[in-house]
Amino acid sequence: MKQPLENKLIISTRPLSDDDSIKSALIGKGAVVLDFPMIKIVTNELNTEIRTALANISSYNWLLFTSKNGVDSFFRLLQNNQSEKPVELPKIAVIGKTTASEVVKNGFQPAFVSAGNTSEDFIAELQQKLTLNDKLLLALGELADAKFENALAATATLTRINVYKTIETQINSAEIIQCIKRDAYDLLVFTSPSGFRNFVKVMNENDCRNNFRIACIGKTTEREVLKQGYTPLIVSAKSSGDFFSNEIENYFIKYTH
Repeated sequence: MKQPLENKLIISTRPLSDDDSIKSALIGKGAVVLDFPMIKIVTNELNTEIRTALANISSYNWLLFTSKNGVDSFFRLLQNNQSEKPVELPKIAVIGKTTASEVVKNGFQPAFVSAGNTSEDFIAELQQKLTLNDKLLLALGELADAKFENALAATATLTRINVYKTIETQINSAEIIQCIKRDAYDLLVFTSPSGFRNFVKVMNENDCRNNFRIACIGKTTEREVLKQGYTPLIVSAKSSGDFFSNEIENYFIKYTH
């Protein structure tokens, strides 16, 4: 029986990962997935700000995560900073099931998982859980904006720590670049604004300004794609591998049959 995405060549610009659920789901549907990572996620060093937050972790009511990367980097830093004494974390709140799964992998259970998949959804739902003067610790990447600080300032006391940074990759595959220039692919996958920005930069450097076929996750990434003058074919509301791969499958069923 023919698989849904058989013979479809999909180029993923996501950071390399041992547990890339999107890549696994696409391959499971028969797609050929080429890795063309545009960014790399790097855990920050243990600076004074992060050490202070971790030392006072028990004083917080909530620990907030918005992404798998934030969870992974936070727990690496926690492990590096930890003494022999087991640490007790505050209640954990996360955006979506993918982020929740990463918390569970690190041995903890989220107390709250937002039903929505955007920062705006998360903030609105979390505010229903907060009491006045709650103390929140928010673990983010350096490129994240200040929407949490601005939205929650009147409700709670929020401390932000930047636990990772996003670095543009410098080494790119000449074969994949030629594949894109020849239009010999079916879809390009993007999951972050910074990944798309570097992709456009790389393509411009290689004299390639095609009308790229783009699938992306989330409104933030979509806004960057539109800002750069392109229009995504698919914008997924959820970041889980199964959901995104189903959206891609449905697109090909609808428009290529």
